[in-house]
Parts: sequence; structure tokens; C-alpha cells
Amino acid sequence: MKRALIPATLLTIGCIVLAALSGCRSLLPGEIVNPSYALRSVVPHVAIALPLSASAIDFDITIVVDNPNAIGLRLDWLDFDLAINDTPILTSVRAEQGVHIPAHGMGDVHLRTRVGYGNLKALFRQIADVVQGNRAHYAIHGNAYYHTPFGQKRFPVTLYSR
Repeated sequence: MKRALIPATLLTIGCIVLAALSGCRSLLPGEIVNPSYALRSVVPHVAIALPLSASAIDFDITIVVDNPNAIGLRLDWLDFDLAINDTPILTSVRAEQGVHIPAHGMGDVHLRTRVGYGNLKALFRQIADVVQGNRAHYAIHGNAYYHTPFGQKRFPVTLYSR
């Protein structure tokens, strides 16, 4: 009786493996695609301090991530550069996240970054434009790092507000 169970067990395992491979093609490591990204909002917060060298501008940035994959992804971190009106402001910013993006779903990613006094001179023209009622244009270029069942995946991210 035990001898008959061994081939039956092997046959069952073989069927389960074949079913999993044929039914889960979208879960193969090469099949995970880059989610799409949209810039929902950028809100600057000016912090004037004395001495002026302690002044800064904080930016609260919200990005919407749309995951087209059949599995959920965890966004571990983003590294990015920020430009305002085509002027590079910040480079090599790393933002830790840990945000879960559901399968075939969306999730919001919130970034907060600070532009210190040393970079504020580059922003003078942009700040003057905003005070005069002109809208600033933001650009984010970088990479998103996701934890997946197949290991870490890195995807490029490029966002523009216009």
C-alpha cells in the first residue's frame, strides 16, 4: 500500500507544479513591471530662522503609485533628484518608505525633503515667481526599490508637474 502512495504523491506534486507554472505566468521574476507614477502634490513650507543660515524650505511631496502587477509590492525606498523650474535643487536624496502597494491597486507615497540655506540662493528666482503668482514646475528623477517575492527590484522613476 505504501508503494502505491509514493507514485501518487509524486504525480500530485508534479500536477501542482505544472498548474502553478501555467497559471501563474505573471508571477515569474521577469514578469514584474514598473508601476506608473503620478505627482499628486508638492507643498513647500518656508522656515525662516535667525541666523539666516539656519533657514530652510521643507517640501512635502505626494506621489501616487499604480501597481499593474498581479502581486503586491512593498516600496522600500526611493533615491531621487529634485529640480524646480529646471534648476537642480537636491541630488541623491534617499527616502525610506516601507509602503505596501496592493496588486492591481494604488498607494500614496509621502516624501519630505529639506532644502537648506546653501541651496536657497538657487531657489531665489523660483520663490520670487511663486510670490508673484507664477506656478513652480517640479521634476523628480530617480529609482524606486521594491521588495518582491523574487527579491529586490529597482525601477526608474521620472515625474513632472506642469
